[in-house]
Amino acid sequence: MNKTILFIFLIIPVFILAQEPTKNQIKNAEKITNYVADKHSLSKKDKKIFYDATLNQIVTNAAEIKKQGITDPEAKKVVYRKGYNNIKETLSKKFGNKKAVALLKSGNEARRQ
Repeated sequence: MNKTILFIFLIIPVFILAQEPTKNQIKNAEKITNYVADKHSLSKKDKKIFYDATLNQIVTNAAEIKKQGITDPEAKKVVYRKGYNNIKETLSKKFGNKKAVALLKSGNEARRQ
């Protein structure tokens, strides 16, 4: 029993810390969120929801690419497409499909700037 508890307390932080966003990821999510919030006049609450979803997806995509050791741009596209579908589903639940697609389209515009 003690070994199990010790194992849990030693292993769980490794997984939690592995998903910590880098400063660059945070900066990127903030840039995208600010652009989208300004363009679509999002409330503070909606802006926070969009920011959380965006940051989560950026971190998740990076972790998946690193975990799989992907270097090929075409293989990365598969991960990014899966991530896009995940964030679209998340945002669709909150904003509806049409607005979620518009927000994500604006997010892509922000990435190109």
